Amino acid sequence: MASTTGSVVCLQLGDDFGFTTIKNATTATNETFVLWFAPRQITEFTRVLQSMWVSLLRQAMANSLKVTIVTPTSSAQVSSVELLGKT
Repeated sequence: MASTTGSVVCLQLGDDFGFTTIKNATTATNETFVLWFAPRQITEFTRVLQSMWVSLLRQAMANSLKVTIVTPTSSAQVSSVELLGKT
């Protein structure tokens, strides 16, 4: 598992996609992550989880808070989102 901590720069959402860009707090570079992309069959649990991620990312953008994004190693597909404190 890999993790990136930083500020939310962008959040792009659609019915069949969700992406976010984070400004890495360590390297000061922007990294884009896949929240979801063209899900075929999606469970209610997954939809609620994705909605919670979007809420956390929006809150981080609105209040200048940091987030930590966790992904599998060598992948941009998000496994979890954690809301942290002020930047």
